[in-house]
Amino acid sequence: MANPLGYAADRNEVANPAALNPCTITSNVDWVPTAPLDAMKTTPLIDAAVSTRLGDDPDDPDGDGPVVIEFEWDSPIDLTYVGLIDTNLEQLATVRLEAWTDALGTDLAATAQTNVVPPLVDPATLRFGAPNQFRGDMDPRDYPLFPKNVHLVVSLCRVRRVRLSIWGDTVQTDGQPDTGYRIGLAWVGDGLPFDRHVGSSGEDYRSYDQRTETDGGGVWVEPGIGRRAALIDRAVTDRTLRDALFRMAMRVGKSKPIVWLPNVTDPAACFQYGGLFRRVDDHAHKYMAPFYTSGSIELEEWRE
Repeated sequence: MANPLGYAADRNEVANPAALNPCTITSNVDWVPTAPLDAMKTTPLIDAAVSTRLGDDPDDPDGDGPVVIEFEWDSPIDLTYVGLIDTNLEQLATVRLEAWTDALGTDLAATAQTNVVPPLVDPATLRFGAPNQFRGDMDPRDYPLFPKNVHLVVSLCRVRRVRLSIWGDTVQTDGQPDTGYRIGLAWVGDGLPFDRHVGSSGEDYRSYDQRTETDGGGVWVEPGIGRRAALIDRAVTDRTLRDALFRMAMRVGKSKPIVWLPNVTDPAACFQYGGLFRRVDDHAHKYMAPFYTSGSIELEEWRE
């Protein structure tokens, strides 16, 4: 990744326990009784919350309007990141964020909007006549290979209400259109941006498929659980930032999810390499010299 500015978030305010600033989720549409709104507070990710209809463009006078999801807390929270993890949204689907400092929604603190995959405008990758030539999106034949996550990053603010408006089409695992929005996990909270060593941080995907051969030429493959490893390696002159990264790693442990965006300025790149992860190895926390500190976390893709 060319841009060295990465981002990580480990605290999800949507999942707060009842005794610690709980989150109330409401919507303007019905959700399937066996997959209600509250299901997006916890894992498992797949099909946690399922809406009964799709959203329409708010500018369409003949439509029913977007599907709206609102999150409200008893007390204000720190906000820099909002995400929808493991969805069934198509590339052209749109998610709009609005956040207010008050519960009534009168004092607007932050706004953002994104397509699920913003245009990947790199002329060198676009072939004449290809299905993604004009918008510059990911090739639709490759799109199903990646988790469909939505990432929205805003400047730090304190809010009590967050609204997500969703409109656009969906896709099933077999490529056919779906009839509702499927959201595995909703994430709202604060994170930590930091510089990475360009050239020493990388992303790698391992499928863990098991290939078996028998006498006579028989071959078969048992599909494994894919893992996308992302190494966060940083050297800073700010000791407090190093300590913040260390505390984040300790809170996550090896059993809790963490959002990792390898390039916070390019959501398209984060679609391919970012998403929901967890720690796999011990966290390195080293004090090197009075003017330099370093720390690293190795993560793997988490799709339970």
